[in-house]
Amino acid sequence: MEDKRELLKQPLHGIYIPILLILFGTLIFGVEYLPYSIAFIVVISSGKLYEVWNNRTSMDKSVWKEFELIDRTIIGPMTSIYRFKLNRENEILDIPTGHHVACCFTIDGKDEMRYYSPISNQFDAGFFDILVKHYEKGKVTRRLAALHEGQTAKFRGPFGKLNYEPNMAKELGLIAGGSGITPILQVITRIITNPEDHTKINLIFANETDKDILLKNEIDEIAKKYPYFNVHYTLTNPPADWDGSSGYVNKEMIEKYLPSVSNENRIFICGPPAMKKSLKEQAIELGWETDNIFCF
Repeated sequence: MEDKRELLKQPLHGIYIPILLILFGTLIFGVEYLPYSIAFIVVISSGKLYEVWNNRTSMDKSVWKEFELIDRTIIGPMTSIYRFKLNRENEILDIPTGHHVACCFTIDGKDEMRYYSPISNQFDAGFFDILVKHYEKGKVTRRLAALHEGQTAKFRGPFGKLNYEPNMAKELGLIAGGSGITPILQVITRIITNPEDHTKINLIFANETDKDILLKNEIDEIAKKYPYFNVHYTLTNPPADWDGSSGYVNKEMIEKYLPSVSNENRIFICGPPAMKKSLKEQAIELGWETDNIFCF
């Protein structure tokens, strides 16, 4: 149940609730005090409106806004993490789990837009990170790669269809292909940083080669620290000393490494369109209900 006492802590509620109380109290004591009350309200409201303006969210869903690049870290072949500055040092880009933001550049007179899932968590203040896989013919990724610190890119959001709630599943099976790990990592991070969320997590992460595995050290570190998180890797072209699986994700891997079929459990899938379509069909063939499968 919502604690109504928290309403006054919200800037806008902190404006109109006191105004109504002041006006009501003034009318009780006498209408002749109304001009003084109005003058007092103007002063207080101006301060509150200034507070609201300063605390407004940097990211807007409908308006493109410029964000300054403050850091770029190369983490793999043709893959980088870009860090963009928020309006305030204490601001957190608290977007719904599994959602993404749109990035836009005007190229040859045309707006080119791509979507990225922030990988920074709900405790990172003053900035947000996106992980970007660069492609030779990628118009937006090439412009991002050309950015220098201090330059800006346009973003808006968030967007997404996942309505994640803590403990919405007893066990969660996650399948990621390549850079599809980014929204999957959002889900993992949100679960492991919430002590009230007791969801068990099993991840299958598919890539072409071992050099393509993004954030492997970070993922393996999570697996070491959190006993309810397990990860299994599969490679299309594995090296000779590879101890994971080989080939594309298939029914056998889903049965072996993901939760058993149950209405208490869920499967989330993110990767190339063909991969998502194929894996959803295979999961259904294994007995999973469509409502228990979500594709980003």
